[in-house]
Amino acid sequence: MPQPPPLAAPPAMPRHARRPVLAAALACGALLLGCSFVPPAGGEGAALRGSAQDAAQFAAAGALLSAPEAANARLPDEFVWGAPIVDVLPILPIFFFLLAFLWQASVGFR
Repeated sequence: MPQPPPLAAPPAMPRHARRPVLAAALACGALLLGCSFVPPAGGEGAALRGSAQDAAQFAAAGALLSAPEAANARLPDEFVWGAPIVDVLPILPIFFFLLAFLWQASVGFR
């Protein structure tokens, strides 16, 4: 009995042309990140030594920089069958939010 031919490797994911725009948006977001925190009450010198503010800024910048790569992530081969379900899962909280409004409308917004 002849052996079936081996499966070909999946094609590489195409590069997106929007990467420079995304990089510019992330840079603007990182610049605005510093403006979004309230300074300590006593001025610049009143911050505690070893404060976690620098670490939080680095963590936020790292999360912003890794977000595009997370969008291109693929499921492991064992779970590819569930890809349609995974595509719908991020929408579910919006449905629960709308369900709360429907419930309140049914009871007359008491």
